[in-house]
Amino acid sequence: MQREGDMADKKDVFEIGLAMAGAISAGAYSAGVVDFLFQALHEWQLAKDEAPDTVPDHAVCIRAAAGASAGSITAALAAAAVAGGVRPEKVAEPKKDKQPFRCVLPALYRAWVTMPDMASPGGGRPDLLSTNDLKAGTWPQSILNARILDDLTDEALELPEPEVGSRPGPAYGGDPLPYFAERFHLYLTLSNMRGVPYSVGFDGAGAVGGHYMMSHGDRAHYVIDGIGTHGGENSWLCGDTFDRLHVETVPQAGKKRDSDEQWQRYGRTALASAAFPLGLAARHIKSDVAQYRNRAWPGLGVNGKIFGPSFPAAVEEKGAFGFMSVDGGLIDNEPFEYVRRAIIPDGKDRNERNEALVTGAVVMIDPFPEPPIFPLKDPVEASIVDVALAMFPMLKNQVRFKPDELAAALDNTIYSRWMVAPSRQLTNDPDAKDEHYAIATGLLGGFGGFLDESFRAHDYQLGRRNCQKFLKNVFSVVEDHSFVKNWPLGVRERFRFPDRSGKYYCPIIPLVGTAALEVPIPVWPRIDEARLAEIERRIKQRTGYVLITPAKGEWWWWRLLPVAWWFCKERFMLAVHRPIEADLIRRDQFEPGMSYSAEARAVLAEMKASTFVYRTLDGLDQSIPLEKPQIGDALAELARTPKLLWSGRVDDRECWALTARRPSWMARHNPFKRKPRIG
Repeated sequence: MQREGDMADKKDVFEIGLAMAGAISAGAYSAGVVDFLFQALHEWQLAKDEAPDTVPDHAVCIRAAAGASAGSITAALAAAAVAGGVRPEKVAEPKKDKQPFRCVLPALYRAWVTMPDMASPGGGRPDLLSTNDLKAGTWPQSILNARILDDLTDEALELPEPEVGSRPGPAYGGDPLPYFAERFHLYLTLSNMRGVPYSVGFDGAGAVGGHYMMSHGDRAHYVIDGIGTHGGENSWLCGDTFDRLHVETVPQAGKKRDSDEQWQRYGRTALASAAFPLGLAARHIKSDVAQYRNRAWPGLGVNGKIFGPSFPAAVEEKGAFGFMSVDGGLIDNEPFEYVRRAIIPDGKDRNERNEALVTGAVVMIDPFPEPPIFPLKDPVEASIVDVALAMFPMLKNQVRFKPDELAAALDNTIYSRWMVAPSRQLTNDPDAKDEHYAIATGLLGGFGGFLDESFRAHDYQLGRRNCQKFLKNVFSVVEDHSFVKNWPLGVRERFRFPDRSGKYYCPIIPLVGTAALEVPIPVWPRIDEARLAEIERRIKQRTGYVLITPAKGEWWWWRLLPVAWWFCKERFMLAVHRPIEADLIRRDQFEPGMSYSAEARAVLAEMKASTFVYRTLDGLDQSIPLEKPQIGDALAELARTPKLLWSGRVDDRECWALTARRPSWMARHNPFKRKPRIG
């Protein structure tokens, strides 16, 4: 095997940092992107070893990764899985000239596709709606059962024995990977519920002595030694505090070692980063004050000062510092800056951006790049309920507003930052329009992917397909780049491709071997009424347990909860059913598949989810981001389906209603009836 030696002295090395945004169940998409990335790197390295004169001979170094929420789990598990070696799994029905593998990191596939189900089919294994995490007389820690995530992570981190005849990974004493750093740095964002105190002294501040602050945006920094071959990390990385692991100590199937506890803590930290508030249980993190004293802040320039926290004397003396953590994406959902700083050459404040000179780039994997919901109404007053409901979305959106990154991303002359995001085109025509909804796990704000394995399987393959197209047609340098000039004779002509202006570019990671075979467009997944009914039955069951379990404590008034639940459960389940069904219809993920247009599905979904019985054109216009003529056309399209819609005048207004939800004749003509709900 060709060995790169000390890559600190090798000029033709392109440094990569992976930034993995929060995604909830759409982590399946991010995992698919990462899976194909390592397939491409593996196949390129095989070609270098077997026929070095036929492929580009520069090197790529994955120096660091930073993850938030689901991105943390993907980054943490992928690093361990790659260390165990690439393990391709074939598709069920191979097709000629198409991608033969469904994945090359099966541990990552199982962790994101097979295991994290809302309601496992047939109840054969624990799932997110299981009740084994609830204890009598105590409050539940989360709405969903987060205990299965511990088992999922432990299983994903336990590497199986190498396959006979395969090349062993560095975790088994095999050669380090030529496309990884010798010391791989991983940042996992955390939302520290306890907080870290800081103070800045000012002259003339009087008895107060300065300005005091509390930081809740935290992170864990891990270094995994021995994965790759590339040295040459910058001083910012070297000077930061971190926890160190060695690749040869990764847990292995059937073996118990002292290092397993360290890796278990590593996995639990990734879970803490993904602990979506209320939905999944908060996690306890064990740390110490020394971790914070010399912490490197990515936003500061190369000459920025290191400043430490102002812990109380009792904490400083004790040394240990623990805290509960929730979703890291709550405060930093796109941890771009950590990996940007990780690959900046020493002595510089930024990476080279010119297409002919660039030597490193950050690749952001973001399953949810679409804009947040913009309210169509212009309210003139707000109740305390309105304010309470708006606070969390306001804080979340403001945290994600990063104008400096936005300005750089919009600049087409910057070649040091890239993004992979969902794109679902039904043809290979580059000018083809994307489908209205690209990812199947996007429903219900990202939680909907847990409804069914088929949703997550679709997005895993879409991630692989999008990554393939990104590496082939997007992630590139201009053909007169110094790396390309040093390629073996004739290789540039084989791999280069033109842009729309006729200018030629060359891929940073070329696709060869099996990576060059097209990943097919995955079939859009849908669930039927029986599957939805089973999920809702399980939701009702867990909700009852969540509400009633604390009633077994000492407080006598909690005894009333079972009675209250018995009276309210059907109304509660109706409130659960409507938004789930509506989103499935809106996104065409409900069997049988609907032949309606996207606009008609949006109108039908709004009518299904709304508490209004009768809808007006003005009311629909205020609720759906469509123009009135589009809504009118959608209503006409729906009206062609027999017995779906009713239309007529109610209270002298032109109204529409779902036939199934319209009150009976007796209810409509009851002299004591309530005023009809129109909106």
